Amino acid sequence: MRARYVIILLCAAAMPISVAAQEAPSRLRHEVGIWIGASNPVPGTRLDEVLDANIGAGGFYRVNWPWVFFTESGVMWSQYFSRTTQKVTVVPVYLALDYRLPIDFKLQTFVKLGGGGAWLEVRPANRSGWEPLLYAGLEFSIPASRRLRVGLRLDYNLVYEKHLDPPDEVRYQYLLPGNTDFRTQTEVYEIENGHFFHFGLMVSFVL
Repeated sequence: MRARYVIILLCAAAMPISVAAQEAPSRLRHEVGIWIGASNPVPGTRLDEVLDANIGAGGFYRVNWPWVFFTESGVMWSQYFSRTTQKVTVVPVYLALDYRLPIDFKLQTFVKLGGGGAWLEVRPANRSGWEPLLYAGLEFSIPASRRLRVGLRLDYNLVYEKHLDPPDEVRYQYLLPGNTDFRTQTEVYEIENGHFFHFGLMVSFVL
């Protein structure tokens, strides 16, 4: 009889442990999403005087780990033109920690901070390569169902380029208003940090 009671007690003690072990992996919520929207140089910066706004897009993956944070990784793509022949392609790749503000409301707000690298291709300077990236973001989203989330994203990218050595000079071709002939102008090339922000519509799926 004693052996039977010991076995029963051991089984009763083991059940909560096994249930907890089964529930632990299920608490991780894996989420993948995409966004599309406007991409702009930050107003008031040097690049804002040269580059025009354009359409940008990106994708991201997020998981609710560690602790009260979410880990998010993502990639973005944008291309900026100007009245001159200058064109810049920027592809940021980032890793960030997200924090969801503890507000008891259906609209959920995420604050994000992280870093990574950005691939830049600058024409006509014929310069390309990876540069350090500082990333920050805000997200306002609504769980439309158990598997679907929709919302708005505001992402900020600081591309650090001040460490680079500029070329001596660069020749630009530009078009005067009401004219059909390009003119050539030689300017001293200056290295400026890139400040960009993206504002887009997002949709994500919980796996």
